[in-house]
Amino acid sequence: MKLKQTAPLLLLAVIWGCYYVASHRAVEGLSVFSVGIVIRFVTMLLLGSVMWKKGELPQLLKTKGVLKRLVLIGTLGFLLDITAFIGLTLSPAGSGTALLKCDILFVNIISVLIYKERFTKRDWLYTIVMLFGVLMVMGVDVTEFKLSGKGDIFFVLSALFVSINAFVIKSVQLDKKAPTIDNVVAFYNNFITMILFFGAAAVMGTLGQLTELSKNPGTFAAVLLAGVGQTLVYIVYYYNLRRFPVWIVKVFLLLMPIVSTIVSFILFGETLISNQYIGMMIVLAGAFGVLMEQKRKSKIAEEMKAGVRA
Repeated sequence: MKLKQTAPLLLLAVIWGCYYVASHRAVEGLSVFSVGIVIRFVTMLLLGSVMWKKGELPQLLKTKGVLKRLVLIGTLGFLLDITAFIGLTLSPAGSGTALLKCDILFVNIISVLIYKERFTKRDWLYTIVMLFGVLMVMGVDVTEFKLSGKGDIFFVLSALFVSINAFVIKSVQLDKKAPTIDNVVAFYNNFITMILFFGAAAVMGTLGQLTELSKNPGTFAAVLLAGVGQTLVYIVYYYNLRRFPVWIVKVFLLLMPIVSTIVSFILFGETLISNQYIGMMIVLAGAFGVLMEQKRKSKIAEEMKAGVRA
């Protein structure tokens, strides 16, 4: 895997890390349901503008053969958010953080069992090394980690929904009969998730909080930035899913906590401890190992092809 190929993957980690910081600041001023509505509304406007400029809006009506999966993608997008939120209300954030990051393990298992991906021992080793480093960056004490909170099942479900959704998205993008462009998939995902957030906010009685945005410039700015970030996440994430195996995309997303931690340190003065610096080094070392392993496998594949031709 060459540097030019990895650039979009690295960019995704940067964008998602910044989006995470903005959305985290937004939920400090509003409920997660209200924030979800506004972020998705801003994203809908931005995605719609991009599609209008590219002449892609008519493609929204060409969903024969994939419409059910598009609805499923949006539903899973809502479920992964809501289950993580429920988990946070029932269990400590530390265990939740660890369990949510285990989506990489679900992706690897699905890749092996269903998509017959071949993982080397080094692939597994470097992935686990990166996961360990990520937990250190996020301040999770692995030695004291245990499954005991009632919300743990919701964290596991959220990680599972994230993993399944990535594969469903890729299946729609590369459907043999009705391949769907990235922005159409993103628009349906975002729109359906927004509608479900609206319904949840109505049930929870938090819709009235939307009027508070005009009274809180900081929260308003955070929500707008999160909307921009969500739009960029859709565009770059789907670009990568179309071109790389799902597990590779997820491995590079393990760099996201490093980005969000550094952004929080620079913009908001949050302190960093020695374990976080060590964790960053471990994550980067693991990512380098993944790159080298992919390069080694590519070289072997090229040599085998050359041998067959000879």
